[in-house]
Amino acid sequence: MSNSQEQSLDENVVFLPVTEASAEFLHCEQEREAVERLLVEGPEAFYSSTERSGCFLSPEEVSQITGWAQTYRFTPPQTQQLNGADGPYDDDDFCSTYFPCETDMPTPNLELGWPERDPWLLQGNITVHTSPPAEGEPAVREIIRRHLQRASQVIAIVTDRLTDSAVIGDLHHVASRGVPIYIILNRRSIQENFTLNRLRHPNMRVRVLGGKSFCTRTGRMVVGEMKNKFILVDLEVVIHGSYSLTWTDAHLHRQLITVLTGPAVEAFDREFRILYAASTPGPEKWSMAGSHASVSLQLKDFSDPGFNKTLSTEPECFAGKILQQPATHLRHETPPKMSLEIILFFLMCLPSIAFKFSACP
Repeated sequence: MSNSQEQSLDENVVFLPVTEASAEFLHCEQEREAVERLLVEGPEAFYSSTERSGCFLSPEEVSQITGWAQTYRFTPPQTQQLNGADGPYDDDDFCSTYFPCETDMPTPNLELGWPERDPWLLQGNITVHTSPPAEGEPAVREIIRRHLQRASQVIAIVTDRLTDSAVIGDLHHVASRGVPIYIILNRRSIQENFTLNRLRHPNMRVRVLGGKSFCTRTGRMVVGEMKNKFILVDLEVVIHGSYSLTWTDAHLHRQLITVLTGPAVEAFDREFRILYAASTPGPEKWSMAGSHASVSLQLKDFSDPGFNKTLSTEPECFAGKILQQPATHLRHETPPKMSLEIILFFLMCLPSIAFKFSACP
């Protein structure tokens, strides 16, 4: 129960008026009605409803919300079964109008393991790094990769995009050493990125999560994005900031990250487990959109030696080559199977072969 709801139980409580100048001002009925008209009737209806009060959304925000608008469709949530696999929830036991339904469902387990945090880490350190780096300072990408490569207990990543081939290669090398890796990605980004099929490893768990939902009375809705970005390494170091794990953020954009150690790590540890509990499993197939074609690849184990070699030798060019090569190079080579006609012919010839051998002196 929120603080305001708890205070409302007191008959003598007096609530001070909340205006736009108040720091706690957040919800506005006029704005809610305008956004509802935008989702139901479109941008023209939205602009007409905000002529007097003033438009509170930029043209970019109006375009985004219009493009993200969808009709609400109830989908039974995915839950973890006893064997650890994700399966559909029983429709007979689930009600779409029962508000506390999310608390009645079991949360996903951190099945690969989660270490205990050392309670004696009393002193901490805070370091800020920029991209481009200051003179004599390492690049942001180098700092992140060094921390990932040194991981020995667990890696937990929350980001909107993860397409940097060098970082993906580091994650696979660390996972091959038996270190569990948990990744939470922005739900909408998985429809745009074409390299996520490489995040497949027995010691990796990839889940997706979106933002908050805005629903109208007519069934139209819009879901925001997850913009959290932080990396938790061994429950000892946290790297957070505006940096996304992409090639463009490493080479083109101006970024800033903060490296934290000490007591502040506990808050990120708790936040990651909250986000992980709210997330859902990623789809089994990832859509790969190229400049000339659209390809859908089945997720495969990231254990092909040739595939690993490509990652280690050409980390920054591989993402561009994957659409130029046939998808079959991601699969293990298997020997050709004997056709059914050959098997039947061999069986038909067996009696005659046996008769010839029996007739020999």
